[in-house]
Amino acid sequence: MKNRYIMFTMIATILGASSCKKTLKTEPKNSISSNVALQEAAGVEGLVNSLYESLQSTTYYGRNFIVVPELLSDNMRIVNTNSNRFVSESNNTIAATVDLWTAGYSAINRANGVLKYSELVTGLTPLRKKQLQGEAYFIRALVYFDLVKSYGYNPQQIVSGRNLGVPITLDFVENYPADIKYPTRNTVQEVYTQIKTDLTSAIGLLDNTFAPKRVSLAAANALRSRVALFNGDWADAATFATTALTSGVGAFVDPASATTPALKSASYATIFTSPSSPESIFELNFEITESAGSDGLSSIYTRSTVGLPPSLAGSGYGDAAPQANLVATYETGDVRKDLLFAITKGSEAILWNQKYPAAKGPQIDNVKLIRVSEMILTRAEANFRNGTAIGASPQADLDRIRLRAGLISVPVTLDAILKERRIELAYEGHRYWDLLRTGSAINKSTTTLPANATPSTIIPFTDFRLLARIPLTEVQNNPNIIQNTGY
Repeated sequence: MKNRYIMFTMIATILGASSCKKTLKTEPKNSISSNVALQEAAGVEGLVNSLYESLQSTTYYGRNFIVVPELLSDNMRIVNTNSNRFVSESNNTIAATVDLWTAGYSAINRANGVLKYSELVTGLTPLRKKQLQGEAYFIRALVYFDLVKSYGYNPQQIVSGRNLGVPITLDFVENYPADIKYPTRNTVQEVYTQIKTDLTSAIGLLDNTFAPKRVSLAAANALRSRVALFNGDWADAATFATTALTSGVGAFVDPASATTPALKSASYATIFTSPSSPESIFELNFEITESAGSDGLSSIYTRSTVGLPPSLAGSGYGDAAPQANLVATYETGDVRKDLLFAITKGSEAILWNQKYPAAKGPQIDNVKLIRVSEMILTRAEANFRNGTAIGASPQADLDRIRLRAGLISVPVTLDAILKERRIELAYEGHRYWDLLRTGSAINKSTTTLPANATPSTIIPFTDFRLLARIPLTEVQNNPNIIQNTGY
């Protein structure tokens, strides 16, 4: 088992990674030989492509890192008639949380390889090198952000004596065992400092040429805003959100000319029914050949047939549905509720979420990682907490979201902003992290869970189950790694 810990060489995975068709300037290849990967520009290009493939994985943003946080939170549940997928996560069973360690450190190692060899190979123009390095810095920052919020507490809500995050590893591991190290866990704040450093580097290198389907300057500013929100850096959160919103990447879908609720609803739905979302600042592009089939994201949320309404005869499982308390949060006339499709599965009346409706092809959607609406709500919250109006007033940003949804203006409060954030970003993987970063308990009513579920109704954010368990092989093989409390 010695080769299972995080710093095991990823070179076999890297060199065998198939090249993606994402605006490449090199001819696609099925595999990359080691001498090319480590010495030629095509190898660096392929290594960057493998970073996107890492994000697309079903263990990451291709499914699990969207679905599991929704099920762990008070947003979604697994219905009674199910395929036995994610039932433990829905029940908040011990150790049934996100499982990102292996995939995350594999991606980090690939990013480290890009940063090393992009400086050593010949054949990359200065402009192309900047783009590839910017993508590597961004993806490394994104993965570290996802890891630290999975395995450690939020910087604003550190539980006494439990301030460890994840190991920071910045060297490329390519030779086993020569390059193997046994790192300790850095503190949460040290990881956030590294994330901000990487994003500063990305911002200095990127432009918006390939947005939104590849990492861009707008995406780097948006992620920097998201990180600042979690870190309680309110002025930075509002400032970077404003920069992203004024970048020209992504457009706020505003059905101002819609004269009926139906037209408003149809306009809002285009955010998710368009093959490439008009609201995307950064989305993962899936080609038709990259479908995960029944393992894909849309399969868990619905059963779909391209061009037809969802039905029990469609492809997929349709196992995950919104919990009753989320459904009750929608106000009368909210067009966002129109994305929920009522159906009876088994003998249970449930709702299927249509944010991932197989818009590109059978069980294929681009995954929206950063949307314009998120940045508007991030700016509203940051400005409200800080008593500022950077870019816009909190009231103006809150109104912008509510009026588009067909709702009336309400006085701006923190609760009002967080409520809109929950509804607007529902089913997209945000809710769980928002509960943890605000120190909020998870309220899961047993009446909305499967009959065999036995979770606590209220799970405090300090409950050890809410932090992910570090893989046992990692703890066994690395004497410097301290397991999270309770495991």
